[in-house]
Amino acid sequence: MQNTGIYVYQTTDKCKPRFIILRNHFHWNQKGVIFANQFNKPSTLYFDGNDNLYVSDKLKDHVEQWSPNASAGVTVAGSTSGAAGSSSTLLNNPEDLTFDKNGFMYVADNNNNRVQRFLPNSTIGTTVAGTTSQSSSALTDLNDAVAIDVDENSNVYVLDRGNKRIVKWGSNATTGISVISNSLLSSAYDFLLSPTSSNQTYISNESSGVIYLWTFGVNTPTLTLDKVNDSISTLSRPRGMAFDSYGNLYVADRSDNRVVMYCVNSTDGIVIADSSSTTSLIGSPIAVAFDSNLNLYVLDSNNKRVVKFARL
Repeated sequence: MQNTGIYVYQTTDKCKPRFIILRNHFHWNQKGVIFANQFNKPSTLYFDGNDNLYVSDKLKDHVEQWSPNASAGVTVAGSTSGAAGSSSTLLNNPEDLTFDKNGFMYVADNNNNRVQRFLPNSTIGTTVAGTTSQSSSALTDLNDAVAIDVDENSNVYVLDRGNKRIVKWGSNATTGISVISNSLLSSAYDFLLSPTSSNQTYISNESSGVIYLWTFGVNTPTLTLDKVNDSISTLSRPRGMAFDSYGNLYVADRSDNRVVMYCVNSTDGIVIADSSSTTSLIGSPIAVAFDSNLNLYVLDSNNKRVVKFARL
């Protein structure tokens, strides 16, 4: 990518967002800077409303919080020493995390086959999905929980990859409800609830190199995204995803070492950051996130760090 930024217009035929984006509104500095490192095997990123960055580290078996301008992270869930475990204060291979509107943190505690919820400022988790250290195909259990999301009513959704399904767990539920079940989910990595629909989700599929828009209760995807307006014209092993505050979708295109943006109502992706145009190269990006100023953060898994691309 040779240009120094991207320019998106409401009048473009292939990109028609629900709002007016003026020239330079979506323009990121292509010289990324290292924002956070000191990780062993980071897996996901999340910003809360105070611009604190949360990073789950699978090998350290904990979640770190990086405050704005911090030089080091603080462990907020799991062991400070990197010890794995199945008690209420420990994690084992945390894959994903998210927050609900009340500020409760949820962690996909993968090797313990459960989802843990943490109240603000608490390191004691409560199991809200799955059965600790037990995996099966029963709807009381999880098997390889790799991604989670929470809706406005604090219902928890889990990508139960080993069982090839997405399961919804209501508040205080002891069993889940399967909302999507398909063999394609055996190679899914991430999913995000649609910001415009209460019964649809976007799912990244690594092996197929696509993003699915899937309606709950339907046997096949509603829409497939894989096109990119670039010399490399398709996605390759897409992983983590994020929405901005306007509903545009961003994808960590892992094998192509870039981040791709899909505008609202568009099926053609736009490259907004890649390794060929940055000072701090991004290798095998697996997660993306935004702070409140729409600065872009990319989880560079090859170098075990978070790279920040400032919005201009």
